[in-house]
Amino acid sequence: MNIYLVRHGETGENAKGTYYGSMDVGLNARGIAQIETLANFFKKVNIDKVYISDTKRAHETAKIILRENPMEIIKDDRLKETNFGDFEGKTFEEISKRYPKECQVWSKDWKNFRPPNGETYVEMYKRVSDFMDELKKMNCDNVLIVTHSGVIKGILCYVMDGNIDLFWKFACSNGDRVLIKYEYGNLYLDSITHALLVD
Repeated sequence: MNIYLVRHGETGENAKGTYYGSMDVGLNARGIAQIETLANFFKKVNIDKVYISDTKRAHETAKIILRENPMEIIKDDRLKETNFGDFEGKTFEEISKRYPKECQVWSKDWKNFRPPNGETYVEMYKRVSDFMDELKKMNCDNVLIVTHSGVIKGILCYVMDGNIDLFWKFACSNGDRVLIKYEYGNLYLDSITHALLVD
């Protein structure tokens, strides 16, 4: 099985550098251009199933990719980005000024820290892990998953024997494409392709 992971195109919040996991925003012009370029690759891939997070930016990304090959898009809440709670819509600098004590705890235990009204990285990884456990049971050749940076890095940690400490060892930019293969009961990272720069 080929598992293609795509991070949604750029949004206005990405451009501003905010934390916005649960905010439902669409792609900006640069993000649309990124994914239109990426769509050329997927014209050559016979996709069996498409899974996305239930967000506008993921749905818009998938629709562009599938423009010439319309098919059912399955929304799965387990593919949503980390919910940053009260930190949503703020840059790290703004969060540091407004929540200095919380940021100290965050820096010491990033995996288990819960932003006010948000979720921990461990909780996000648990739902990602549940999704991947189910995916491995499917009989498909090519699966497309359109999701978010944190989820993709969580999936890569899952591939690396569930070592969540590797989370920060992966980069994931808007429009990036990752290929994971599942063969003979083994998951492995085949390639990471960065999005072409769009000005």
